[in-house]
Amino acid sequence: MGTTEEGSRMEEGSDHNWQRTLKKVVPCVVVLKVTSARSFDTESAGSSFATGFIVDKERGLILTNRHVVKPGPITAEAVFLNREELPVYPLYRDPIHDFGFMRFDPRLLRFMEVGEVPLAPQAAQVGIEIRVVGNDSGEKISILAGTLARLDRDAPTYSSRGYNDFNTFYLQAASGTKGGSSGSPVIDVQGRAIGLNAGSKTKTASAFFLPLDRVVRALNMCKACFSVGENNARTWRAPNIPRGDLQATFIFKGFDEVKRLGVKPDTEALVRSHKRQKTETVGMLVVDSRVPKGPSDGKLEPGDVLVEINGETVTHFIDLEDKLDSNVDEEVSVSVVRGSQMLTYKIRVESLHRVTPACFLELSGGSIHALSYQQARNFSTPTGQVYVADPGYMLSRAGISKHSVILSVKGRPTPDVETLATVLATIPKGEQVPVQYRVFSDRFRKRQSLIYVDRKWYGAPTVWSRDDSAGSWHQIKVYPFDEEESKKELELEATHKSKKCKMSEVPESCDTTGLANGLSGKESVEDPKESISRSLLLVDVEVPEVALADGVHSKSFTGNGVLVYQDDKFGLVLVDRNTVAIGPCDIRLSFCAYPAELHGTVRFLHPLHNFALVSYDPRDLNSDALKVVKPCTILSDPPLSRGDKVVLVGLSGALRSTARDASVTNATAALNIVTAEIPRFHAVNEEVIELDQDFGTSFSGVLIDENASVRALWASFSRQVGGEEREFCAGIHSYTFSSWIDKTVSYLKNFQSSHAHRKSVPVPVMNVEFNALLLSKAANYGLSREWIQKLAEYDKERKQVLRVKSCVTDSNAKAILNEGDMILAVNDKLLSSFYDIGGIIDNHCSKCDQLSFSELKEVDDMKLTVFKDSKIQDVSFKLEVVDGLGTDRLLHWAGAQIQDSYRAVKERGFLPQNHGVYISRWHHGSPSHRYGMYALHWILEVNGKPTPDLDTFLKETEYLQHQSFVRVKLCHLDNKPKVITLRLDLRFWPTWELKLNHQTGEWGRRVIKSI
Repeated sequence: MGTTEEGSRMEEGSDHNWQRTLKKVVPCVVVLKVTSARSFDTESAGSSFATGFIVDKERGLILTNRHVVKPGPITAEAVFLNREELPVYPLYRDPIHDFGFMRFDPRLLRFMEVGEVPLAPQAAQVGIEIRVVGNDSGEKISILAGTLARLDRDAPTYSSRGYNDFNTFYLQAASGTKGGSSGSPVIDVQGRAIGLNAGSKTKTASAFFLPLDRVVRALNMCKACFSVGENNARTWRAPNIPRGDLQATFIFKGFDEVKRLGVKPDTEALVRSHKRQKTETVGMLVVDSRVPKGPSDGKLEPGDVLVEINGETVTHFIDLEDKLDSNVDEEVSVSVVRGSQMLTYKIRVESLHRVTPACFLELSGGSIHALSYQQARNFSTPTGQVYVADPGYMLSRAGISKHSVILSVKGRPTPDVETLATVLATIPKGEQVPVQYRVFSDRFRKRQSLIYVDRKWYGAPTVWSRDDSAGSWHQIKVYPFDEEESKKELELEATHKSKKCKMSEVPESCDTTGLANGLSGKESVEDPKESISRSLLLVDVEVPEVALADGVHSKSFTGNGVLVYQDDKFGLVLVDRNTVAIGPCDIRLSFCAYPAELHGTVRFLHPLHNFALVSYDPRDLNSDALKVVKPCTILSDPPLSRGDKVVLVGLSGALRSTARDASVTNATAALNIVTAEIPRFHAVNEEVIELDQDFGTSFSGVLIDENASVRALWASFSRQVGGEEREFCAGIHSYTFSSWIDKTVSYLKNFQSSHAHRKSVPVPVMNVEFNALLLSKAANYGLSREWIQKLAEYDKERKQVLRVKSCVTDSNAKAILNEGDMILAVNDKLLSSFYDIGGIIDNHCSKCDQLSFSELKEVDDMKLTVFKDSKIQDVSFKLEVVDGLGTDRLLHWAGAQIQDSYRAVKERGFLPQNHGVYISRWHHGSPSHRYGMYALHWILEVNGKPTPDLDTFLKETEYLQHQSFVRVKLCHLDNKPKVITLRLDLRFWPTWELKLNHQTGEWGRRVIKSI
């Protein structure tokens, strides 16, 4: 009985001690909100929560993990126990081990006193009780109990392509931790930190802690970098902490294993006699790997057992690092056992900071820097190579992925980032040049690709450098296009080509005209399939991440196009909108008839129907190409009908023409595509053609008759089924697009005339989406027998009536029509099909200038005969006019892409009062990401001021400064309002815009505000 009471009192006393300890420690622990602005080395751009704890309250030093401080650019805030929030700045991160320091100004903490947690690495012992104090998954504070189980666990492996710690032991305890607890202190009952939480295994409920031996050394050196000057000004110098390495990884193995590796008994006895801190040695360090071309390459080999450095026995990682850190850039004598031989080598100790990058090249939205020791070790390759941390737009467009190494550009080796930037600065915008690179998944072979040099969507290549004294990054060099150097390069190339031509001149008797004749396949009678192939093109579309407007669902599209017009000034290509979905994009046109590839420019995007028109400059084609590349002939009257024979012709991805004879099974199939989860273009009010035989979803093309006349565009459509993207192909009647080709040609021909001020080709629309309702069903909705009889006699094939499915929000139609209304006639002319709608609108506007927005807007109202509210009514209806290029302006603010509400958003049936500007995208690592200002929201107000349009939004945000907080009122697509606050970061996320030049069809970039 007495024993039980005594044990109970001891337990109560222990609990009381822990309560007293935690009361002292918890106020020293902070929640860290960290946002990585750019991908760098082992870390990706993003936002996360972590933990840190104060280790020097006077200087304001916080200890946390290296993967929290990160090697790249970050912004961070610390939230203290009383919910005060202060900015924190990275001061130091170890090149290898998972620890780093952040700093804050303690004077700014107004409402609480903080202490500091002392570091006691020597107190770590097996069996002691510990507490891990941190935040779990972003929660305020979480305290987990555990027992220290091991002091010599191998360093955990987190990723084969990311950050890993090595050349150190880890502590292990039976205590599981969660996300957000990284950087938590592991404390004993006296309130001392004996380890730093780094990782865990949920399945085994065990956690890994970094020992603090090397942390104490680094902390003391960081403290020496702080000073207080005049007027109590606090200043920090960048820490210069010597860190050395042989670029070799060691692992600890017991004597039972090292004996099998060749360690002799006398050597074992010598090592066993060496006791570190009165602790018996039970094993030795063994070389696990070394980095090619590093200091130890060609000397140390995997399996070597380390015995001595500079004549002193080394059996522990701490001793190893002591020797290396005190001999940076000097040679040390390293003795190892290999097999049964004792070998000694002189090896230079490499500075770890020298092989850890502190600057990067920002290129077309990507990050490129010298290959770090961390990644060189992961991929077993030399450090310092030109490494792709994030490919960005230009490199990803060429198929160059993350974790690649750039070897050369345009035949010039690129051993370092500066050389790469210099070479790219000499290449004109839009030029296509070869690049040689290597990917680590296929490291033994070199690859080649072509990059298109981009200067339109992103700024000039810029080098950023880390400044640890300021805790930030700065631009140190910009590489704009070097026109003079480019001219020199071109002159050298021209001279080289001239010499080659002289060496391989074609004999005078050689006739080169056969190429054109052969390609054109000239015969007395040309086969229709061969004839149409002269008009076919492959259209490749790439959309940069900063231009993913209008809810577009992919960055890359490929489809078939057909040449419909060409003169000496421009050519025009017809293509579906599942290939050219939006205006801001890069287009490459590859001709079937001749091996040529040209840049394309979007000239027309029909707002309702699934087709677009893309122009190109025929002057970029040589004379041979012009002989064989010909526009097609379009025949739209009479329209195709059921039973007609056609030939389906299309191009494969290899530019091979494929044809198939087919019959029309349905020429009046009413298209009905359900609205996608993220609003985007979908074809409406369109009748399509179905065939008995087609290519499936392999590729699109055209339908031609026996005379090679184009009767329809065989177009690709996209729709969502159960949240997944599905594609299908169907024919679009030539009457749908033929008149718009003529209008676009007229528009392009009149650039220099009075039409030059116009935005683009105007499109009169009803702003109504209809669906087809069978007349048999219409009777059940109350439509009279008389009207059913009229419509049945009018259109004996379709036997349908058009019913309103939806109206565009804030349109004339929305005020007049309701869902379910049936449109019976327009201007006293019966209406039963989408074909009728197009004809009626064309006739109604026939007296207007078809390229004049003002005239089309002033056209007289139409009279609609409608079955509405169970009765027949005549209503006055005014057409509206929309721009034939859609969205023409994108604004980037706080890492969010903002635009006016586009048509697909308005089709959903809701707009907030005063509308606001719409967020269509956000970027990882931006303030929008950090504070939750995501896509599918309208920005209604900024700091209480309404922002109904882009100009007003810019006016209300132009005075906001870097690092200032902004209050933003949002409204979701589902009409869910909320208010957030965010802190601006104009250094990495400036305010800028992309704007369309309607005359040239090109987009331009303008920076509005940055630092």
